[in-house]
Amino acid sequence: MIDDARAFAKPSPSLPLTSRQGYLFALALLLLAAFLRFTYLVSLPHGFSENEIINVRLVDNVRQGDVLVFFPGEDGGREGGYHVLAALVTSLIGDGPIGFRIFASWVSLLSIAIIFTLGNHLFNPMVGVMAAALVTVNMSSILLARTASSDVTVAFLVCAVMLALARSLPVYRRTRVGTSNVQSFTALGILLGVGLCLHPSSLFIVAGALAYIAHLVFIRNQMFRRRRSYTGFALLLLLIISIPYMIATVNLPQYSGINRILASYDAAWLRSLMDGLQGIMLVGDLDPLHNLPGRPLVDVISAAAIVCGIVVCAQRRHRPRFMLVLIMFVLTLPAALVVPKSPNFARMAVILPQLALFFGMGIYAFLRLPIFSDRLFRLLGLVGAVALLALNLVWTWQDLVAGWRENEQVMQLVNGELGQISHYLDFVGNELPVVFCNPKWQNTQPSPELNDAEKVLLMMNRDSLRYHEANCANTLLVTNGGERQRLIFFDSEAREAASPHLQAWLALGESIVPGLPRNAVIELDTVETLAGKVGALTTTAPVSYAREVAEPEPISPAIRFGGNLTLLGYEPGAPRSFLPGETVDIITYWRADGELPPDVTIFMQILADPVTPIATRHYIGVNPSRLRERDIFIQVTQLQLPAVALPGEYAISVGLYRERLDQRLPVLKDGQAHGDRLFLYTIDVAPEEAVEASSA
Repeated sequence: MIDDARAFAKPSPSLPLTSRQGYLFALALLLLAAFLRFTYLVSLPHGFSENEIINVRLVDNVRQGDVLVFFPGEDGGREGGYHVLAALVTSLIGDGPIGFRIFASWVSLLSIAIIFTLGNHLFNPMVGVMAAALVTVNMSSILLARTASSDVTVAFLVCAVMLALARSLPVYRRTRVGTSNVQSFTALGILLGVGLCLHPSSLFIVAGALAYIAHLVFIRNQMFRRRRSYTGFALLLLLIISIPYMIATVNLPQYSGINRILASYDAAWLRSLMDGLQGIMLVGDLDPLHNLPGRPLVDVISAAAIVCGIVVCAQRRHRPRFMLVLIMFVLTLPAALVVPKSPNFARMAVILPQLALFFGMGIYAFLRLPIFSDRLFRLLGLVGAVALLALNLVWTWQDLVAGWRENEQVMQLVNGELGQISHYLDFVGNELPVVFCNPKWQNTQPSPELNDAEKVLLMMNRDSLRYHEANCANTLLVTNGGERQRLIFFDSEAREAASPHLQAWLALGESIVPGLPRNAVIELDTVETLAGKVGALTTTAPVSYAREVAEPEPISPAIRFGGNLTLLGYEPGAPRSFLPGETVDIITYWRADGELPPDVTIFMQILADPVTPIATRHYIGVNPSRLRERDIFIQVTQLQLPAVALPGEYAISVGLYRERLDQRLPVLKDGQAHGDRLFLYTIDVAPEEAVEASSA
């Protein structure tokens, strides 16, 4: 260590870097940081984590006018400031993985630029360059820059607040009165106020800023006394901007940042603190979303330099510029280390700028040792610092692109298979009709939980995809009369879960897309097969009108219903004999002849007589609002016979129903209503003795 009071002075020719060289190195680091954060922006990773999906949906709420200070949630809630900023950005450049991740990457790059400026302003270009270099190649910082989360704003907030404090308040001991920068005081007040609405860690940042101001008051800094009115102006701005935050905290204390912070503290806080410190240079965060599990925050050499920088700051704590870094580090340390499942690198973003400055000071102090007074040794020292940066760069790139990207836990947590499908659909666009095979789709009130199809759409950058949606487990949709189309399955089990009758149709397709989960995309062309099948139904699947409007006599399909839907027929070879309690599979073929009502469903009934149903089901396995003319779907409707069904012959009837209007749609004959149902065929239910005999 060195005791020279001028060791951390402003640039001079004797320092390792001049001011101009420092700016050139900073520019090179920003270009490197941009490369690390923008390369594979969409594909690393494919997909969004569940936390990111929540944030994306909240951004959509903001764009629709639902702006809140605290958004409630099962995780305790979250501040709404990030979602407002993300909504502004994505409304200009578009949403999807590119929109959300490029916003996070921009914030990360801006943080690096501010860290260099802060190190240069407080100390010298060498400290600024080394601090920016550490953050540039830090894997945790890179992952945050690719995450749609408010955590990415924390590092920006803490270094921006420190820079505003350094530019507004006297950090050097000077007797002359400097010109007060009103813009810096304004920026300080705005940053502190807005930060409260971005992340709960900002409470610790505000505490650090106020503690530093109190420190200047305590040491009776002459320059500070002459800027008290400006400081009061900054604090007034903080108070005004934070009024909505304080009101929301009083009204909704269960969702406030203070409540979430207090909830994270428990009896094991000391263990969390020790685990967090250990994670900086030994065993790091085990959460795959924040880190390649187990990798420390920094390497051992960098950690030693950080410790050296802390010692340097502690030795010079009587100087305001060193005290600024120390105070901000100490007061934000609990937000970084005393957290559930410590170490948590996402929470450590609040101390990453301070650690970077300590690293820069440690490297600089090392290069100022007497041995480096010789020009050759100083050059070797600089080469060693560059080599350390290069080793960290290679280490990070290898872990990021190979280790982390291919980690199975990461793929699961970020819905990686769905992300790959989204990326594929972004690439192919609307070359062929697309049918989402979504087993969880149903024509009822939408669930608050996103299904796989909705997640895929959320992860896409393209918002012009024209797609259809069907429950391929019991309903298969073939578009445009059976011409070539793509069926999208969201998991490997979806295809195996399809009805055996539909499996025969799916077997006509082929999986030809490499690099995606097996059978995720199937191309299907059924024009000839479907035409032959529909033609055969006209002679093999006769139906009859309802008995209340016509004498029962067989007529050939196709029969048109109101609502632009036509029954093409039913599967004539389906089983006709059943036992009480068994399930009856009714396989029908339908064609869309135009736009369908969005609430239309198909009702199936098993009738003991023309008016007495013993089993009824209202169901349609496709999204009616997305059907187009000439789209055909095959539906397997399952009805369970009552266990007490009497032996005899039962009729099966079918019709269409509007859920919202609570009415049936008419059967059309020559364009006129002709009843509201059709009779398909009859089934036989065996007597109870047959059930006992079969069980015996």
